[in-house]
Amino acid sequence: MTLRDDTPDQIATPTLRQSAGFLARTFGLVWRTTPRLTLGIAVITVVVATAPVLAAWIGKMIVDGVLNAVDTGLTGDRNTVLLWVVAEAAVIGSLLSARRLLVFQKRILHAELGYAVSRAIFDKTLRMDLETIEHPETQQQIVFARQFAAARPYGLVNRSFEAAQYSLTIVSFAALLWTFSPWALLLVMVAGLPLFFGEVRFSNKAFRFYTGRTPEMRQRNYLEGLMVSETSAIERLHSDANNAILERYKHLFDWLFGQDRRLQMQRTWIGIVLIGVSTCFLMSGQIWVVWTAVVGGITLGQMTMFAALLRQGQNAMTSLLATLSSGYEDMLYMSRLYALLGLDEGAPRGKATEGPSPGDGYRFRDVTFNYLNGNRPALKSLNLHIPKGVRVGIVGINGSGKTTLIKLMTGLYRPQSGSITLDGLELEAWLPAALFARTAALFQPFQNYNLTVGENIAMGEGLRVTDSERLMEAAQRGLAKPLIDDLPHGLDTKLSRQFLEGRELSGGQWQRLALSRAMLRTGAETLILDEPTAALDPEAEAALINGTMESGRTVILISHRLSNLRNADRILVMDQGTIIEDGTHEALIAANGSYAAMYRKQADFYQNDT
Repeated sequence: MTLRDDTPDQIATPTLRQSAGFLARTFGLVWRTTPRLTLGIAVITVVVATAPVLAAWIGKMIVDGVLNAVDTGLTGDRNTVLLWVVAEAAVIGSLLSARRLLVFQKRILHAELGYAVSRAIFDKTLRMDLETIEHPETQQQIVFARQFAAARPYGLVNRSFEAAQYSLTIVSFAALLWTFSPWALLLVMVAGLPLFFGEVRFSNKAFRFYTGRTPEMRQRNYLEGLMVSETSAIERLHSDANNAILERYKHLFDWLFGQDRRLQMQRTWIGIVLIGVSTCFLMSGQIWVVWTAVVGGITLGQMTMFAALLRQGQNAMTSLLATLSSGYEDMLYMSRLYALLGLDEGAPRGKATEGPSPGDGYRFRDVTFNYLNGNRPALKSLNLHIPKGVRVGIVGINGSGKTTLIKLMTGLYRPQSGSITLDGLELEAWLPAALFARTAALFQPFQNYNLTVGENIAMGEGLRVTDSERLMEAAQRGLAKPLIDDLPHGLDTKLSRQFLEGRELSGGQWQRLALSRAMLRTGAETLILDEPTAALDPEAEAALINGTMESGRTVILISHRLSNLRNADRILVMDQGTIIEDGTHEALIAANGSYAAMYRKQADFYQNDT
């Protein structure tokens, strides 16, 4: 496995205007998600921001009150000091309680916002058509957006509240520090700038680094899956690949960790130097305040207050600038989320639910389709008419275009050129739900859902069917009823070893459930089966083919076993994206072309095998 020597600088940094837009959109999402909680956090943030200033001022009143009480010996001055102590305790207690409540509210916000952002991502991807979501760039954008789906949006919102909190605290401190000297206020502001500029620089660098190495992160996650997944365990163990996979994983980890360590080491050491610079500023301010008190320029209480204000003011300023720096980094990651949400979802679809020529079926006119980065068209200038009720068999070597044809036929793909119509209306003009409802399909490869048996079948109608009788009828037609009868909980049996009581099925058993999914769509006029018998035993294969060909529906049957196609009304032979032969079984045998040659080879194989 070859790794890059460095990470390409391929991620664009958003402009200030774009960043402001991202912030506004994020807060809009927060407000729509939980307005009461957002308002509550804002109110408590104000309390947390202003309470330290009030406590510092009360501390000054206590010190000066103690000095007055000692000098005068009056009982009234002593009682006043005690009242100030009680007031300070009340302020500090309120501050601690407010901070505790703020932590609780932000935890709730984190969960709610994480769900809202994930929901926004899923709403977007579920609206994409197949070509869009299969595009590598789309998949990259999805990884970017989901990588920090919960943490980064919440981090941006949380740091915005914290920035507001620190800003209020600094303004309050500034009002008191101004009475000492405006230069003291400037000192506090300047002290935090070195660390701020250092953090902003590394935030930008870290964003480009972490997003630029996403392909390697995906590879690492894939290798982790190979080492823990039960589906990969059979070949992994049999081929004795454990050490090889683990070594490749270690090599990838060392590369990722080595780059990360170098970046973080630079950030840490430069940060230490900049913190030292800020500390020198604070030390000079403290010496200034103490010396002013020594020469009698301010009281002891004022010295205590100003010293605390300098210390806390610099902490607040440093925290504010650090928050802004971290918020900037969050903003960079948020740009990837909004880049995904801004992607096109595919060409617009129509609203038609029926065509002008019922029964005309499907017509392909000069259809050409090419996959991204394909070296040749998957379909090339293809012309085909499949009227309603016709049983069509399709054969051809792997890569000849069979599966691509049915994906275009169902409307999952769109041709680059040419047109496809259903009942006289182009597929683009159909309402997607109405178009998809016209077909029941077993795709290759089919999906194994880690759900219950019943839910695996119900997925054929988008989990809308809950009637167990309908599900069992579909299972009967899909040859899965004996399998379900043997399972401990029937339709309610969970499928996957991820569940404690889950069951794993064989390839043939999974295929029967996939067939049952297709059979659940009894209202579909066209039944499409792509290699439906690949994992079935001969008896089940014969039962399926006979039942399918006698269904009365339009049937599109793709199969490498040519004996399954003998009863088809038409057989299409495909090669390199074109139809090279078209006719009945008898006519194609008589033509003595490619179909006849393939059929005789299979017949000889089975005869010799017996």
